[in-house]
Amino acid sequence: MTDWRTIWLCARVNFSKWAVTPRIYTLAAVVAAYSIWLYSWISDYASAVGIHVTPWVFPFLFTMPVVFTIYGGLTALLYCDAPFVDTHTPFLIVRTSRLNWMMGQLLYIVLSGFVYTSFFALTSMAALVPNLQFSAGWGMVLKTLAYDPSSPDRYGITAFLEVGGPMMSMFSSIEAMLISFGLFWLVTVFIGVLIFCFNVVIGRFSGLVAAGVFTGIGYFSVYVGKISYGNIIYYLSPLNWISMSYLDWGYTGKMPTPTYAISILIGAILLMSIVSIFVFCKKDLRIQERRT
Repeated sequence: MTDWRTIWLCARVNFSKWAVTPRIYTLAAVVAAYSIWLYSWISDYASAVGIHVTPWVFPFLFTMPVVFTIYGGLTALLYCDAPFVDTHTPFLIVRTSRLNWMMGQLLYIVLSGFVYTSFFALTSMAALVPNLQFSAGWGMVLKTLAYDPSSPDRYGITAFLEVGGPMMSMFSSIEAMLISFGLFWLVTVFIGVLIFCFNVVIGRFSGLVAAGVFTGIGYFSVYVGKISYGNIIYYLSPLNWISMSYLDWGYTGKMPTPTYAISILIGAILLMSIVSIFVFCKKDLRIQERRT
């Protein structure tokens, strides 16, 4: 029988281990440093033109294709030790039952994915300090970068991201921010559950291999994949659905639609979760030292 208090306890145990896990500190430092490098040029541009920039730059994160591989690697680092078994796990399972413990691990993936997404979004804003100014609109700086991409060159500034695209012309800044946040969170949970499922069903490291394959497909689809197979390659690349730029918001049939992407991601997450629970509840428990 499932007990939501017990499930929450099992998830909370994993969060409590973050304070003594060097891998989490390393991940946070890398994400923060990478965000500063990736977005700080926008702050420099705002300073050069003498206009403050609004904080809504997170939706443009994946306009540079190499970010797909970096994101895939960092997310794999977050969930590399799934299903999060260590020497204390047997005692917890005995007290909570395998089903509750497994559901707790899956809840942890969902909640940690939210924290991970929030950290990416917040560091994107922090990188714009001291030229940051909150406003509900896109703001003059982002609009200028969208309609005049070469303008940073006039100030000797190198742009690392493409500002603009369908999100700016079709959505308000708040809408684009919320949609991008949701897609980022959903794809992160997908990768986390993917690693979790493969590690449970097949064995250690198989989840990382699976995540690496999807990360490779995501990067491949932007270049060689699109040239070789056309836009159909995007239907087979869940990692690309993290970006609003790779979804067909007009429902023209040329790219995966938001409905298609969200349905496949949620369906895959639920299916892999069920398979993981079924297999784990039937197999012997192997104990290993938790990697830090």
